[in-house]
Amino acid sequence: MDDELLYLNGSLMPLSEGRIGVEDRGFQLGDGVYEVIKVMNGRLVWLEDHLERLRHNLDTLRLVGVFERHSLERVLPDLVGRSGVTEGMVYVQVTRGTATREYVFPDPPHPTVLAYTRSRGLPEVDEIMAGMVLHPLVDQRWARSDIKSTNLLAAVLAKEEAYEAGADEALLLSPEGVVREGGSSNIFAVLGGVLRTHPLDNRILGGITRKHVLEAALRMGCPAEERAFTLEEVIEAGASVSAGGATEVFVASTLRDIQPVVRIGIHVVGGGGPGAVTLTLLDAIRREQAVSVGLPPPVALASQGPH
Repeated sequence: MDDELLYLNGSLMPLSEGRIGVEDRGFQLGDGVYEVIKVMNGRLVWLEDHLERLRHNLDTLRLVGVFERHSLERVLPDLVGRSGVTEGMVYVQVTRGTATREYVFPDPPHPTVLAYTRSRGLPEVDEIMAGMVLHPLVDQRWARSDIKSTNLLAAVLAKEEAYEAGADEALLLSPEGVVREGGSSNIFAVLGGVLRTHPLDNRILGGITRKHVLEAALRMGCPAEERAFTLEEVIEAGASVSAGGATEVFVASTLRDIQPVVRIGIHVVGGGGPGAVTLTLLDAIRREQAVSVGLPPPVALASQGPH
């Protein structure tokens, strides 16, 4: 596609012309990290947050000097502008580069740094209001899910299982039934009138949208806690008429923003429609993003109420 423009180690080219070495450590060992950044109105949404997380991940991998050699805060907006993408995404990936296949770090490394653009439609109102279905399963990923690693096989298998079950997303649980996150999203629930999500630790990714949802809740005076919950709590609260408020569940991610969950496995959530807290937070996120890229705020969804 004409709008799929690639930045590869300092050079620009069509995505279809990009080439990396067979022994690139990202390809053979998964020795790399990545980011996905939303594009609206031809501008990158929350770019500083994404680059801060990328820096942190590179430090965790002990892969230094990337930002000194590749000024991504300038490269990425320029890439979007040249591509002509007005609505879509930028994918960014940094690996330890090409070297003889050994587990120990090459010294010195020669990192592979790439980014490419792609047009992609944003969620439509009808899609949002219809809600999502989650498929629960035990989390089989490694113990450093806080790193946005290119090692995604466990997530691939989980999301494929969800797809084959007729669901939209995998819901990853600890062996004890604690809700961790989705296959490529963070998970929130409204239980007893309190917004809750798993605390930041090695078992979940510190999502950028997650961060902004919590900030929006604070501004709105919505009670919120970074406190884990179990799937059983969600099911029991949904079945109880004295749960202290309607039960809600939603996912949060870069390209989905916030999307309501209407069913988890066989269990209907929130009467099968989006909840008031979910839609109010989504309206806040949509307004924040629109203003940040010079667009008028979209029509509020909360006024449409639960289905």
